[in-house]
Amino acid sequence: MSDTKNDEKLRILQERLAQIKQKQDTPESIGQQKEIVIEVATPKNEAPKKERKPLNLSWIKKAIIVGSVAYGIFYGYTNINFNSLIPNFSSEKISQELVPTQLEYKLNIKGNNIAIIRSFEDESSAKALVNDLKIKGFKCNYFYLPENSNLTDEVYQVFIGPYENEKETSQWIQNIDKKVDIIDLSNGRLLKEMKSNKLIAKEKAEQEKIAKGKAKQEKIAKEKAKQEKIAKEKAEQEKIAKGKAKQEKIAKEKAEQEKINNDNNRNEQSKLKKVVEEQEKFQLEKQELENEKKQLKKAIKQLEKDKKNLITKKIQNNTKIIINYTYDFNTTMEDEGILIIKNNANYPIIKQNFANISSQGGIEKIIKKAEYDLNTFGENIDGVYFEKSGTTVPIYNGKITEVSL
Repeated sequence: MSDTKNDEKLRILQERLAQIKQKQDTPESIGQQKEIVIEVATPKNEAPKKERKPLNLSWIKKAIIVGSVAYGIFYGYTNINFNSLIPNFSSEKISQELVPTQLEYKLNIKGNNIAIIRSFEDESSAKALVNDLKIKGFKCNYFYLPENSNLTDEVYQVFIGPYENEKETSQWIQNIDKKVDIIDLSNGRLLKEMKSNKLIAKEKAEQEKIAKGKAKQEKIAKEKAKQEKIAKEKAEQEKIAKGKAKQEKIAKEKAEQEKINNDNNRNEQSKLKKVVEEQEKFQLEKQELENEKKQLKKAIKQLEKDKKNLITKKIQNNTKIIINYTYDFNTTMEDEGILIIKNNANYPIIKQNFANISSQGGIEKIIKKAEYDLNTFGENIDGVYFEKSGTTVPIYNGKITEVSL
């Protein structure tokens, strides 16, 4: 790039010299045209004389001037940097735009320096941290950054100090487990960043841990690659062996399947025969049960008829009987059921619904309570009086067949 610029400068200088030389040559040729010999008429006895104008020395002066100009131009070309004479407004402007504003604090605090330890967007958090630090023995406070610096960031900065020297500051920073900014109170600028020895050791340990972890990961990766290679080779060998074993297994299974098919054919025939026999036996048993069921229904019907006739006869004869009760409990759904109480004196059946059986002690306790009431007092339900168990009563001849408690 510099060679191109130099060639361009040399070309411009050469053109300029040529223009100057051309201007100088033109007047000189005109002068020569004007410079003529004048002949004066003289007597015949005298030789003719030529009268010349005085010698013109202007061209010598012009030559000296041209040489001086050429030398000046050559000197300037070799010794002067023309680029430096042209202001680079765009570069300067860009540089100014890229340079960030340097933070300068405007703090009215007496002392040598302070240490900025944290920034908050809300003032309450800054106050809370200051209170906590004061309890721990720190000199500290906070300020609003836009009111105490050349920046406009709306944050509250908490600081410890002021301190009289860096040594004192460093001693207090040992109790702060984070990096802090040391501000020189004489000029409001950042003096340095400082960390506690504990934090430095912690970061160093963390870096060593990361380095060890990285080395460990590399070792693991290397070992993993090695194991994968071994596993791959082993898998390939196993694949070949499995392929061979599979072929052998297929041949063996085929032979066994043929044998099984032959056996199954025989077994199926035997099994089918057995199933037919069992079905025939089941049908016979089913028919026998149906017959028994019909006989039982017939017997029950006859017993009910006989019972009814007997009760009618006893009623007609005004027969009395010692009443006894039987108890049965049927569950209808979870924790609910019905208590059914029957008797031998043709009195109505007593039914009582129960919910929350478990909270009442369970089915057995419910039945015992009902037995106690009927054995001790009797019950009057829906106008029918049930004598207590063991009492001689006439056969009931009413129309009510069922009552509810």
